[in-house]
Amino acid sequence: MDVKDAIGLFENVVEKHLQLKPEQTRCENEGEYIVKRGDATELYIDIWQPKESTQWQYFDRNNIAGIFQIVAPVCEYPADEHLGMFMEELAHLNFHLFSAKFIANSEQRIVSIQFKRVLEGINETEIIEPLEAVGYYAENLKEYLAEKYHVKKI
Repeated sequence: MDVKDAIGLFENVVEKHLQLKPEQTRCENEGEYIVKRGDATELYIDIWQPKESTQWQYFDRNNIAGIFQIVAPVCEYPADEHLGMFMEELAHLNFHLFSAKFIANSEQRIVSIQFKRVLEGINETEIIEPLEAVGYYAENLKEYLAEKYHVKKI
């Protein structure tokens, strides 16, 4: 599926399932969106076509895949003395998550929850389910991690 078609599908799915008009979620650049969940959780959605293949595209390197990605910032890193245990727990939690995974940005010292897939074959279910999953986990696990590790929620 090309980016234009994926953007149209995404906007239709969000309007149908979340009752949000495209203009309520669109950002400045085409294919970029913010969807809010609850009072304090934001999901950043990107739909784009990379220009070059990367080492991470393990399939058909001659046909560069378009990408659908959802990222929800959760919290800042804990104090350094708790970082090892914290990261180990995130890895353990990843085992249990559906349609989502924890990611760590060591430069900014921020933990987020992410979903990422190629656009080929994307459909309504493969848009709304990860949106719901990432939002649910971000909203709930930020509370858990803040309480357990005294980290600042995002």
